[in-house]
Formats: sequence, structure tokens, C-alpha cells
Amino acid sequence: MQALQNIRVLDLSRVLAGPYCTMVLGDLGAEVIKVEPPAGDETRAWGPPFAEGESAYYLCVNRNKRGVVLDLKTETGRQILRELALRSDVLVENFRPEILKKYGLDYESLHELNPRLIYCSITGFGQTGSLKDKPGYDFMIQAVAGLMSITGEPQGEPMKTGVAVVDLFAGQNAVIAILAALQARALTGKGQRVDIALFDSTLGWLANVASNYLISRELPKRYGNAHANIVPYQSFQAQDGWFAVAVGNDKQFERLCQALDQLELAQDARFATNAARVENREELISLLKIIFAQQPAEVWLRKLEAAEIPCGAINNFEQVFALQNVKDREMLIEMNHPTIGKLPLVGSALKLSETPVAYRFPPPLMGEHTEEVLQALGIA
Repeated sequence: MQALQNIRVLDLSRVLAGPYCTMVLGDLGAEVIKVEPPAGDETRAWGPPFAEGESAYYLCVNRNKRGVVLDLKTETGRQILRELALRSDVLVENFRPEILKKYGLDYESLHELNPRLIYCSITGFGQTGSLKDKPGYDFMIQAVAGLMSITGEPQGEPMKTGVAVVDLFAGQNAVIAILAALQARALTGKGQRVDIALFDSTLGWLANVASNYLISRELPKRYGNAHANIVPYQSFQAQDGWFAVAVGNDKQFERLCQALDQLELAQDARFATNAARVENREELISLLKIIFAQQPAEVWLRKLEAAEIPCGAINNFEQVFALQNVKDREMLIEMNHPTIGKLPLVGSALKLSETPVAYRFPPPLMGEHTEEVLQALGIA
């Protein structure tokens, strides 16, 4: 049994946020029907790299779906979509607000057709507000919502993150909201509109940094790999490379000093408490940099791990996927793909004891299941 095995999801989304959301729902057992326009999901062309013509970008978020192609600019395509919506529990889309309304496929139209339908829209700025008609991609939302202003080196340019985290934030929020709406429907029998904005999702994930500003009204700085409220909590350069140290409380700091044979630092009033260490960040970090530069990273990691200090090597992807823990946690999987053969993918982070995720379908080829899906639902 899977948690969502009786749920059908109609996926009209493209690129990353929506497809990530629907992949998670598919991993949990939902039947996901991916509806693409004749030109396809844009990410099919976002490469290299490609595997037998399929982009790695597209492959990363489209497993556990069956692929259908519909031209919504035609009445036939729109009518088929209405029939699919009538037979579905959830619809996920990421068009600009006016597009689907023009086609009569907006929430109000489909809710009248299927009152139980949960209709999830993912856009840059949401369905309401002064910016609702403004298009939004991850990078520009990171800029507008403040994330770039706190990312990067203190004297460097504002930076985006290495992964499109805004899209992933929004995709996760969409999953949470859809699951909540399904629970509400179980109580009321009614579907509802789910309105997810990349902008809102980013603000919500600014967490303690946003709270710091709202309490102090002081603009946050960029700290590179350091932390605004905890010291030492950053990367350090050893004799042969970089590694990460994350000291979360005063007891851990005392153990760090013991491991470094520098117990006097823990007894120094400038560094005895976290608040003092934040206040005297530059002095402490300068001392630690000198110490850590004297031996290889492996030596320091061994000492710090023995002292139960959170720390780790800064791994590249080759090192990450070679870790035994990746295998232990089933975070690297293989799926049989019709043209690629053995397709490696990152596994699901969701671990459920009684209703585990399952990898049933590889990412579909363009329109691979159009005839099969429509015939099975009695539409074709």
C-alpha cells in the first residue's frame, strides 16, 4: 500500500517547482498524468547533458508520471482536459493567472465541473496582489525576495544559491498544501483553490534572518559560509583543503577547545558564551584560522568527530555519491528507461515505515502514454 495510491493528479506544470511537487506526490503513490503542450516541457531542451535525447534537468523531477500531449489552443485539447479534470482529484499548473482563464480551464470553471477538485496554482507572485501578473523564475525571485542580499561573501556581489531553491521551496509548499486540502476534502467533501507563490515561499524560508531584521530593523549582512547568530559555524581552511565546523552551543565550544588543546579560549570572557563569540567574531575566527591551517583536514575531522563536534568534509558530487550512507539511505536509485536503459536518479527523502515510496515509472518520453491514458479513462 502507498499513502496516495487512490489519488489522481493532473499535472499541467513545467520546469521545476510544479514537476517537483507532482513527482513527490507520485513517489507517495498518486497516479500522475503529465500533460505537455506540443512543444513539450521547456526543460526537455535545458542541456547538455542529455541521455539519449532526454535532458538531465527534465529527468530529475518527472519520474512516476505518465506523459500525455494536448494542444490547449484547440477546442479538442481543452475538452479532453476538462474530461481529465472531471476524473482527477488534484490539478497542478504554473501558467500566468490569465492564461487558463482565457481557455475556460481556470479554477472557477473546473470547480463548477468537479467540486471535489483541488486546484493548485504555482506562480511567481501568486493569484492576488500588485505583482500577480509579473512572470517569475527562481533566479529573479531570489533577487526580489531578498535571498541574494544575504548570500555570498561579505565584500562580494550578492549571489544566488547553487540549486534553484526557490522553485523547490514552492514545490514543497505545494505538496504540503495539497495534502492539507485532501484531508479537508475528506471532512467536507469539497475541493479548493491552492495558491502558491515563489515569492511567498522565499519570504517564509528566510526564517531567522527575516526575524533578525524585523526585531532589530538592522539590514542583515552577507556572511559567506559563516552564520549571523552562531560562532564558530562556518568553513575553515586546513593545511590541504576546506572543511566545515558547526558549533551550536557553549558545551560544544568547550569540547572544540579541548580537542584543539586550546582550553583557555573557552575560559576567555570574549568567547565563553555564544553571544560573546558573535560579538567578538573576528578575533576568535582569526585565532581558529591559524590553528586549523597547521594540519590536514582529515586530522581535524578525526579529532572533532571524537569530541562529538558537528563537522564534515566539503565533498564534491563524486565524493557525495560514493558515501556508504547514500547507499544505506537508498538515496541513489536506478530505473529502467525505454531509451536510456539504466537511469540513475536521486531517491526520495521521504521514509515511511508502512506506506513507503515506490519508483514505478521512469520519466515519460514526450506523449508516451497519450493513447493509453485516454483509452483507460474512456476519453479517446
